[in-house]
Amino acid sequence: MEILRIIFPLLTTCLAVVYVIYLAKKNRELNAEENEAVDKEEKDDGSDNYMAEGMSIGMCLGIAWSMALGDDNIAIGISIGMMLGMAIGMSIKK
Repeated sequence: MEILRIIFPLLTTCLAVVYVIYLAKKNRELNAEENEAVDKEEKDDGSDNYMAEGMSIGMCLGIAWSMALGDDNIAIGISIGMMLGMAIGMSIKK
C-alpha cells in the first residue's frame, strides 16, 4: 500500500503533463487558423481559456500529492493545486 502512495501521484502528474502538452499543441494550431477567420470582438464572453478545467485537474493533483505526503496536508494541497491549475488553465487559450 505504501508503494501506491508513491506511484499514484507521480502517475497522475505525468498523465496531466502529457495532456496539457497535447492541448497546447492542438490549441496552437487551432489558434493560428482561428485568428484569420474570427474577430476578437465576437469571442468576448469570457470563456476563451481553460481556467475551470485547470482548477479541477489542479485540485485532483493537489489532493493526490497531499495524500502521498500525509493526511495533515490535504487543505494545503487542494489550495496549491487549484492555484497552479488555474494559472495553467488561464494560459491555454481555447
